[in-house]
Amino acid sequence: MSGWQTRHGGFTLIEAVFVIAILGILASIAIPRFIDLTEQAHHATARATHGGFSSAVNLIQAEWQARGSSSVGTSTTGWPNGTGGPPMTNPACAAIWTDILTSPPPGSPGFAPGADGWGTLGFFNFCFFVYQPDTTPFRIIRDNVLTGRVEYLVI
Repeated sequence: MSGWQTRHGGFTLIEAVFVIAILGILASIAIPRFIDLTEQAHHATARATHGGFSSAVNLIQAEWQARGSSSVGTSTTGWPNGTGGPPMTNPACAAIWTDILTSPPPGSPGFAPGADGWGTLGFFNFCFFVYQPDTTPFRIIRDNVLTGRVEYLVI
């Protein structure tokens, strides 16, 4: 085989640099997408909890209209109000949370940003359920115990 060189296995330096450059470009595209997955998961968790909570509030009001009473504490108009109110207190809002959800996510009276679960705050005729793992933005379920209006807020 004179005049012909046999090629040994392996990469040349230029091939290795080229592969590393391609991997770097792919990583710079993929990493931000994976970081955003946590944000999307928090949003989905809060939205799903809002949907379940809102449905439960409406079912309790329907039960109150059909029977004239409910299996949980309600206001004179049939909307859940926990242990009483308004004015709503943190424990009264925590009672609503645990009374109307079949398998409530962990919650506690008060609010501690960065803690696990949901924090509950009572203020006038409102209960605020704050998704605590988030610190920015805040994901809040706001329940008006007088009107039964349940809203999902991102602040």
